[in-house]
Amino acid sequence: TLYAELKDIESVSKALQANDITLLDVRVWFDGLIAAHPNFADYIGPRATIVHSPDFESGCVRVLKDSGARLTATEKRALRPFVCSPATASDEEDDAAGASFVQRLEKRRRLEARKPRYGLLASIPPTSNKVERFFSVARTTFGQERNSLQPATLETILFLRENDRFWDVSTVDRI
Repeated sequence: TLYAELKDIESVSKALQANDITLLDVRVWFDGLIAAHPNFADYIGPRATIVHSPDFESGCVRVLKDSGARLTATEKRALRPFVCSPATASDEEDDAAGASFVQRLEKRRRLEARKPRYGLLASIPPTSNKVERFFSVARTTFGQERNSLQPATLETILFLRENDRFWDVSTVDRI
């Protein structure tokens, strides 16, 4: 039903406002919406026009899915600033002090074959949560007062709601 579809979309909209989500979470949710509504792909797909850097986003999603070995060349280039430096040679020598020559060679081969690590990708917020919250408040406010608000009044109400930490009831009472 239409109501159930709208509830699904609303649940994604509300989940986007959380503080602890990753690009992988958002891509999973958006892919779920696209599977249910294929026409959404033009707006929220991985290569939609709203996506500022599709290679960066898809690379982040692959790394967060532990599929970093499957990165394309353009994704690797986009993620290059996030590559963590490998362990130093002195650390490796300390670990392999009593190992045989063959063991040291095998260890070196394993370390060289190890895929690069990308630091801080999980901490990149997928959206500006403040902006998402603002639009949620705007949607709620505008929805309740749709026909009776002038644009200047709506702007004032939204300004006061977004900056409520700077004023309280006693401030309003003094004015």
